[in-house]
Amino acid sequence: MKFRYLLPSALTLAALSGRPANAQDSATVHLSVHVPDSVAHVVDRERARDARFAIVSRDGQAQLLLMDTTIVAQMTDRGLARIDSREVTDTIKGTANRIFARMALGALVPLLDHGIAYHLRDLADARYSDGRLLLLRGNGDEVFRDVEVGHGPLMESFAPEDAKAFAARAKTARARLGY
Repeated sequence: MKFRYLLPSALTLAALSGRPANAQDSATVHLSVHVPDSVAHVVDRERARDARFAIVSRDGQAQLLLMDTTIVAQMTDRGLARIDSREVTDTIKGTANRIFARMALGALVPLLDHGIAYHLRDLADARYSDGRLLLLRGNGDEVFRDVEVGHGPLMESFAPEDAKAFAARAKTARARLGY
């Protein structure tokens, strides 16, 4: 079963237009989360220091956290700060448009201050392949497959060494839980 949520459920992760300031006359916020089953769920943001292991995307906007029983995808403090900064809206032409954009983003930040959690018990495999961190369910579906932050898919945004280390630790954590 597949669902695509826009507001409010998908307000977990955002990708802001990355065009140069001189080419940008409006700011856009892309909000999309593909939820293939009821196993993935929205949670309060976790602190990276409380994770067993954490990796951050190359651009510093998103992170994956390996918690005791879940894997959490969320924006970093830096990613949230960027959304909440005036720099995002300063390039918008027109005072009214700029004010509206600042109001909209200001309302969204508290909603974006969450994560998407996936239970380790539902993870069948974790590995790095073809430039992508693969977290797989028993039926072969990829966890966080359609989550995008910044300029592309979240699961392609990590350095290979980080992604490989995360996959190894996720497998170990799952085995330790007896699944």
